[in-house]
Amino acid sequence: MSGDVVVLENDPLARVATYVRILGRLPRDPAWVLVGGLAVNVRLARVHRATNDVDTVSPDQPRLVEIMVANGADPLSAGKVQFHHPEVEVDVMPSTEGEALPAAADDRMFALVRRWTMQTASVLELFVVDKTGRVVVTTELSVASRAALVALKAVSIPRRRKGSYPEKIGSDIQDLFRLVDGVPVDALVSEFASLDRESRELLASILTTQFSRDHDVRYNVARLRRYADNLDARVISEDDLTLIGELGAALGVVDDLE
Repeated sequence: MSGDVVVLENDPLARVATYVRILGRLPRDPAWVLVGGLAVNVRLARVHRATNDVDTVSPDQPRLVEIMVANGADPLSAGKVQFHHPEVEVDVMPSTEGEALPAAADDRMFALVRRWTMQTASVLELFVVDKTGRVVVTTELSVASRAALVALKAVSIPRRRKGSYPEKIGSDIQDLFRLVDGVPVDALVSEFASLDRESRELLASILTTQFSRDHDVRYNVARLRRYADNLDARVISEDDLTLIGELGAALGVVDDLE
């Protein structure tokens, strides 16, 4: 264990505690890493928005799914199961380690970022507390790094346009801003040192194109307003989102972080 401790206040509907209890039931072998909205909540140490499922990455998706099904979950698809009482969906993305990389640039980057997510995750002890500070559940989790979450969210945005869940673009944008907000750009850039050059360059291009004043930031403000209807998202402005573009610009001018 890394020794990191995170205290997270439960949401009003107690979904966070429910998700963490489910995570505590997952096997340690095969390895898996928490990603997605819940991982962002954990890294921020606050629930800035609700999330409806649990997302993970694993080098052995089939075996992890098989174990969860053996422990009472229903299979929904090749990489997704549903636990019951209460209902919780757990999505398992393959890390693609040991597999041939896709030929298409965006698919290749997505695969490389998932591998990097596995490599840069850290184990922490998570305490979920109620409003009085009483601990309601605790567990150890392997959680994606802040930088890996930025990369995963960023590569998802252009892919959403071709996918079945365009409404998730709003939460991706919201999460991206919260991950970048309040962190010095130089400090964030340094966290990408171990990401391969090809992926860093593509990531820089996505962030600057989507969130700079010269490109699509106004379009993404509109998408945020349309698809992320919650109190936290409503206060995020166009100026705020340009912080994400500034990170992209900073990544784009760094020749070699290694």
